[in-house]
Amino acid sequence: MISKIKQKIKNFVDHKVNEKFEKDFDKYFQISFQQREFENASDDYLASKVEALTNVKNLAERFQKNEIEVEEQQINIPDFEKWMQEYPEVVDFYKNMGNVKIEKILEHYITYKYLNIKNSKTYIDIAASTSPFANFVSEHIGNKSFRQDLVYKKGIHGNEIGSDAGKIPVENNFADVMTLHCAYECFQGNSDVNFIIEAQRVLNKNGKLGIVPLYTDDVYFVKTGVKCDKRNVDIEKEARWIWRDDGYQEPFSRHYSPESFKSRIIDKINSLDYKIIYFTNLDELELHYKGQRIYCHFMFYAEKK
Repeated sequence: MISKIKQKIKNFVDHKVNEKFEKDFDKYFQISFQQREFENASDDYLASKVEALTNVKNLAERFQKNEIEVEEQQINIPDFEKWMQEYPEVVDFYKNMGNVKIEKILEHYITYKYLNIKNSKTYIDIAASTSPFANFVSEHIGNKSFRQDLVYKKGIHGNEIGSDAGKIPVENNFADVMTLHCAYECFQGNSDVNFIIEAQRVLNKNGKLGIVPLYTDDVYFVKTGVKCDKRNVDIEKEARWIWRDDGYQEPFSRHYSPESFKSRIIDKINSLDYKIIYFTNLDELELHYKGQRIYCHFMFYAEKK
């Protein structure tokens, strides 16, 4: 009897070992194939080359041609400096972000300022991941601030909401403000569409939504890190697929064209007034903050009717 049990255990272990070996070998083979494909890729399949062709001013004009309002704004550097002094926790949190430190801080300043977070009663930072920004806001202004992310424990626990962003477990008209900071581009499949529909339910009357940066380029594409198995990446057929060549290995980053943003997102909106806020002086900030890369040219701004 004991020998039979031992044999069953051995067979089970052997099966699991073989199964893992096959999966590891398959993944190794796929990544090796991708590495060769990446090394031989033409400029059309390298993100840095494709993005270098983008003309930001031309993108703003294309938004307008698609009947999307574009409002030009400039970042007030003294006001931004003052805000950083008021929110030193944000500055400290991003202090190790190298040449994108100012960009990350700036994204939060932009939503705080343009969405009037200071006067909100209920705020949700969508796809917050490790960001404690919602905590900082609550500590400063005393409102109810929540962090939402798919990786959190399912349900609402304290101020953390564990859920898909397209199905948030809160009642209708729950939030005054919802923000996404460098997150919307990571919403695979129909997650971006599902979220814009869900936001219209969750926001209360006059509630505000901000997506920054709204990643937009001349062509509609999704980029993938070469060490991520692209067979597991959900890319819509309308988008061009290209390689990341900046050293980062995130599996998915969607960049809309103005036309694809119109057809994919704007056309799903029925209860929001919306516009693109175009920040026209990022070159001035890069001169002021030498060595920093600043790229939040566009914010999608919407308000519940």
